[in-house]
Order: sequence, then structure tokens, then C-alpha cells
Amino acid sequence: MRKKIYIGLCICSLIFIMGGFYITGSIGNVIASLRNVIILHQVEILREDLLNKIKVVQSDLLLKDSPHERDLNIFVEHVDNMEAAINGCFDCHHVEATQELLVNLRLDILAYEKTLSRIYTMRANLERISREREKALTDGQRLLHAVDRIVVTSSEKLSQQTNMVLADITGTRKLITILVVGGPILALIIVTWLVRNFSNSFTTLLHATRRIRNGDLQHRITGLKDEFGVLAESFNEMSASLVEQIHRIGENQKRYQLLFESAGDAIFILEAEGEDAGRIVAANRAASEMNGYTVEELLRMRIQDIDCQEDAAKAGARIRRILAGERVNCEVCHRRKDGTELPVEASAGLLEFEGRKFILAFDRDITERKLAEETLQRAKQMVIVGEMAAGLAHEIKNPLAGIKLSIQILSSELELDEENREIFRLVVQEINRIETLLRDMLNYARPSKPEFSPVDLNQLLKTGIKSARMLGKVPENSDSAFNGKKIEFKEKLDPALPPVTADFSQLQQVFLNLLINAIEASRETGTIMVESCRGSNGMVRVCITDTGKGADEKVIEQLFKPFFTTKPKGTGLGLAICRRLIEQHRGSIAAVNNPEGGMIFTIELPVEQNGVPTA
Repeated sequence: MRKKIYIGLCICSLIFIMGGFYITGSIGNVIASLRNVIILHQVEILREDLLNKIKVVQSDLLLKDSPHERDLNIFVEHVDNMEAAINGCFDCHHVEATQELLVNLRLDILAYEKTLSRIYTMRANLERISREREKALTDGQRLLHAVDRIVVTSSEKLSQQTNMVLADITGTRKLITILVVGGPILALIIVTWLVRNFSNSFTTLLHATRRIRNGDLQHRITGLKDEFGVLAESFNEMSASLVEQIHRIGENQKRYQLLFESAGDAIFILEAEGEDAGRIVAANRAASEMNGYTVEELLRMRIQDIDCQEDAAKAGARIRRILAGERVNCEVCHRRKDGTELPVEASAGLLEFEGRKFILAFDRDITERKLAEETLQRAKQMVIVGEMAAGLAHEIKNPLAGIKLSIQILSSELELDEENREIFRLVVQEINRIETLLRDMLNYARPSKPEFSPVDLNQLLKTGIKSARMLGKVPENSDSAFNGKKIEFKEKLDPALPPVTADFSQLQQVFLNLLINAIEASRETGTIMVESCRGSNGMVRVCITDTGKGADEKVIEQLFKPFFTTKPKGTGLGLAICRRLIEQHRGSIAAVNNPEGGMIFTIELPVEQNGVPTA
């Protein structure tokens, strides 16, 4: 049967392909002929233009020495136009005879132009001027006749060519009409023949399909041949396969029921329409355990019965949203059978089955998550309390300064014995400690916004070393000692280090803090090494190394946390402030033990602060 289809298709395709090639070729020939006609028209226009320009020059010559004589510049312009017109004739492709004719014509025009030139340049010999003028008029007339003959000849050829093109177009139109009308008729005849051959087999297959659709899976097709016989065998195999699939569907249904019952989340199927909207149609074991009811008890209830009062009042609105096609995700409160309440995360959507609309809802107990959220909320509240404490510290500073000033005035003006004077001195000293703690708290709670500008890190480190020497009371001479300590500062600064975009005062505060800490951590004899170098990915690195006692890993983990300190009188905010300032510069700070003893603090800073305006 396929051979008959292939033969019919091949015949139709061959006819249409041959007709297409013929039409394409005919149209191509017509287009080429039309193109030639257009070119001939253009040539005729050029020759007409040349004829007109020769006539203009002849008119100018006839008007010479008359009251209407042309201005010399206009006459020269007309001669130039005539020459340009004859030169334009050579832009087209001509046969050899035409090309030779045009060459002779241009030579005649050049001779004509020379005669005209002599007429307009001679002044003394009037007789000769008259002869040249007569000669020029004669030459011009001869040129007009020559060009006129060419124009007439071209017009005849153009007319012949146009008639030939019109004849080709008429023939092509007739052929296209025949193909357009005859092609579909031929195709209809072939299709009718094919349909007549296939209709009986299709009728048999259609009857078998209806039998199978009505449930007669034991029906078998017989008596068909060719490809339809193969198709009949496929139908018979499909019937047998449907019997097997029905059995498998039953098994799958059992598995889905098992999954429904063993799911960890509560699953409800609810009525979505009518007066029973919200009635529980099905519920799994997890729903029973979560709410404290048996499945049989749940099937006699509505979802509103296990919602808390406030959420039960909103159940109707949620059902309407779901019926409108929206998938609802919300948090609701359920009331267990024993009266206790539990928070539930519900996700519900529309389910259509056998022409009815239901709601498929998944509920998850989020009691533990709620507890975690409450813990997080308490942590946020502690942050707010910390900020309030920082604000309170700011308010304490002013009266504390007044107390300090008053104590200092009293200690200087009163006549006190040494014991009382020592008490006043201790009070002032403790007030200084409170001021230091308040200042550090304010710096940590509300660090100032950095003002970026180009900074020379090497120069900043050198200045920081000098400041640390003065504040730490370390003499410049490393051979001398102060307070029992002899500390040597060493520098290893990269001279090619590029300037970094940073806040000068904030980096100065960080480096000074680290250098003073290094002095305080050093033993009686020690070395503090300050290094700078290029890092990777557009970063620079600064390392400050001391040879002190170092620290164990647990202490290192706590170093940058607020209020952690190993100093008897420390506030525990110095290193925490340093980390905040470095992070504001999009950098990092880290501390590790020095293998040779002591600590190594490493700071990495970007060379450029991309997207941040500089001062």
C-alpha cells in the first residue's frame, strides 16, 4: 500500500517540480528581457538628451552677434553639457558597431567644439570669423542629423524588443494559468483514488477503535493486508497491553495510597464548592497524629473545625482564592483534640477529579521553627539594647566629664593630706577608665563613615611606629630599655607599594592599636616586625609581628569579639573596633601564632574602593 502512496506522491511532485522549473525559467527570461528594455529606454533618453544639448549649442551660435546673444559663460556651460552628454553614452555596454559609431560621433563633436572656440576667440579677421561660423553651423546640423538617425534606429529596436517581451509575458501567463488550474485537479484525482483504496481499511480500524473505547479489550482485528495488516496487529497488541496496564494502574494506586498514608506532612483533601466547602474528604495518618483525631473523626469534620477561631473565620476567603486559581501558602493555627494549639505552615491548591473540584492541602508543624525565630528575635532585641546602651554611654560622658573636672578642682584647691589626695587621684583614674570604656563602646556601636582618599601605607606605618614609641614609651635607641623592656622595631616595607584608597585617620587608629598591643605583649627583650607587600587580586598586605608569649587557639578565636580581653584593665573593644574599621574598607584582618613566638596580625586592603567616591 505504501508503494501506491509513494507513486502517487512522486507523480504529483514531479509535475509540480517541472512546472515550477519552467515557470521560474520563464519568469527569469521575462525579467532579463524587461531589464534589456529598461536599458534601451535609458539609452534612448541619453541620446535624446545629447540631441537636445546639440540643439542648444546651435541656438547659441545662431544668436551670436544679435541682441539676444548668450553670455559667454552660459555658452561655455552649454558646450560642456554637450561634451558630458556624449561621454555619458560610453557608460553603457555596446556592440562593436555601435561603439565605433559613438567614437566617430564624439570626434565630430570635438571638431565642432574647436570650430566654436575659434569663432569666440578671433577678433580682427571678420571674414574668417564668418567662414568659421558657417562651418560650425554646418557641422552642428550634420551632428543633429547623425544623432537623430541613431535615435530613430534605437526607437525601432526598442519597439521590437518591447513587443517580444509582451509576447513572452502573455505565453508565461497562460502556462501559469494552466498549471495553477490543472495541478490541483490532477492532485484531487490522485487523492480521490488513494482515499477510495484506503476507506475500507480505515472503516475497519475505526470500528475496532470504538469497540476498544467501549471496554471490549478482547476484540481483535482480522482480514487487513499490507501496512494496515501491520497496524491491525498493533491494535491487537495494544488491547493486550491495556489489560496489563489496568492491572498496573491498580498496583500503582495501592502504592500512591501507601505514600499518602506514610507522608511526614499532614495531607488533606477538602470539598471546594457548595455548602460543604471545607469538608475533609480524605486525610492521612500524619494529619491524624498532628491534630490528635482519628482519621474517621477527621472525615466527619470540616477544616474550620480544627482551625483556631481567628483562622477559621478566614477559611472561606482562602477557599475562594483557591477556586480563583491561586495557590495559597500561609501560616495558620490548629487546635488539637486536647485543646492545645500548634502553628502550621499550609500550602493548598485546586485539584480537579472526575469533573469535581477539591482542595489539596499540605500542613507542616512549625513549632520548632517558631521557637528558633523567637530566639533570633530575642537576639535582635539584644542588638537594639546594645545600641541603646551605646546611646546611654554617650549621654553619660558629659556629666562624667563634669564630675572629673570637679574632683580635679577640689583636689587642687583643698588642703588635703596625702591619704585623701591619693583617694582623689584614684577617683580621677577610675573616671578615666570609664571614659575610655565609653569611648570604645561608642566607636564600636557607631563607627564613623570612612572618608576615602589616596593613602601612602608605608609612610602611615612609619608614622604609626613613631607614635607607638611615644605612647608605649619605647626609646628610639634599641640598646636602651624602659620599664624593664628593650624592644626593637624592624621595617620591611615594599617601596613599589601603590597608594591605597582609604581613610587615613581610621587606618592610623588600626595600626597604632596593633603596634601598642604588640609593645604590651612583648617580653623584656623583643622585636616588632612591620611588613608591607602586594597581595593578590588587587590587594595589599600589612603584617605586624611580635615576639611575645602568643595565645592558645581558643583565645585567638575570641580576639576580635566585643568585650573579650586578656588585659587586667582592658575594655575588650580595641580589636573589635579594628575589625569593624577594616571591614568598612572591604578588607580583612586575622591573627595567628608566630612559629618563633608571639603573634602575627595580617591586614589585607583593596588598592581601589570600586564605586566609592573619594575625597
